[in-house]
Amino acid sequence: MPFQKYERPLNRFDEVVDRWRRVRRDGGVAAFSAAVAIATHTLFPLLRWMQRRRIDRGETIWLDDLPGPAPTQTFSELPLVPADLTPNPGKVRRKARHMKVEYPPMAYPFAYRQPPISGNTINGLGETTPRRAHHVFFGDAYKRAWGKLDWYFQIMEPTAIHRIIVRMFWQDRRRVGPVARQSTITMPPDEAAAQIKALARQRGAALVGITPLTENLCYHDFDPPFAYAIAIAIPMDREEMLHTPSERSNREIMRTYLDVNRVAIEVAEQIRKMGWPAQASTNLAPDSSVEVLHVPVAIQAGLGQLGKHGSMITPEYGSNVRLATVLTDMPLAIDQPRDIGVDDFCATCRICETNCPPHAISPEKQMVRGMERWYVNFDKCAPYFAETRGCGICIEVCPWSEPGRGPSMVKTLLERRGQRSSAV
Repeated sequence: MPFQKYERPLNRFDEVVDRWRRVRRDGGVAAFSAAVAIATHTLFPLLRWMQRRRIDRGETIWLDDLPGPAPTQTFSELPLVPADLTPNPGKVRRKARHMKVEYPPMAYPFAYRQPPISGNTINGLGETTPRRAHHVFFGDAYKRAWGKLDWYFQIMEPTAIHRIIVRMFWQDRRRVGPVARQSTITMPPDEAAAQIKALARQRGAALVGITPLTENLCYHDFDPPFAYAIAIAIPMDREEMLHTPSERSNREIMRTYLDVNRVAIEVAEQIRKMGWPAQASTNLAPDSSVEVLHVPVAIQAGLGQLGKHGSMITPEYGSNVRLATVLTDMPLAIDQPRDIGVDDFCATCRICETNCPPHAISPEKQMVRGMERWYVNFDKCAPYFAETRGCGICIEVCPWSEPGRGPSMVKTLLERRGQRSSAV
């Protein structure tokens, strides 16, 4: 369902047009969700059975030959460096004794005959000039360069997970919609921001922040027609996630995505009722997951900082959260990025590095699209992620994710930094 922003209607005719657009969209979402629901109980089990038979026979699953959508994405402006899916060498040392399951081996049953362009090249690893990010994995009808690995990942997901995805697709019909003709908000931006944050928390958000929506927070092919982004975070159940990677943790990840998407959708709906354009930018749905970069949005909105493992670290929940975003034109007071000492900690901590089976986590910051930042090797991470149904080892072994530990870590790290500055 292509993106088209709903503006505040100027007259009755505009209202009728917007309602008709909504009816047509609902019909399209219903048809799409029904098709996915049917495939969930017919096509996907058949394809999964076929691939498992091949795995049991010891055959290689050539991703290029998988029946299904064919990637069409090209990068004429980038060097055509083929991806290398081979894990980096090194021994996995289990420093995090609290993890509940053994890490699956890195014996992938799949391979490429013709590897796609390296995900690191797409992400801009080593580039010194700033540019906007390209979408690499998830969504967009598997047409991206890595679409075949994404397709394999979806084929091998159990039916229970596909049912949650269908619920997400159907839920997403409400992420956009008509705007009330008259604005009911006359309060200043700081009061409006406080009201929206309170609404989000009332609906289930644990963390909420607001930032201006700029191009660098959006994917390459999404031009942001909104002024603000509202970042929303909900924590995952820690006990369930200590079983990562497993079907148990996979269910918890998807359950949390469903929940955080719901909160973003309900907040967007309420803002539209107040007379301001708004839409939820959620996860996994084909037309929503290729809009904004949720982690950079959340960092700019003050929810946390980027960690060595490539995920955001919050003081309250570490990296054990899932994100969604609300885009709006409603005038809101913005939050500022927070320095909680993550860089100081990650510079010397190696727990996520040594616990990562394919050793995809860089020990030092890398230059990525003109900015020095923590980076995870996409070509090494993505295959293990796909084979383990959504690996989350790095975010659960991270000391910040231990419940209740973050605030004291922030205090200690910032105090140490202040002492070093005083000594100099």
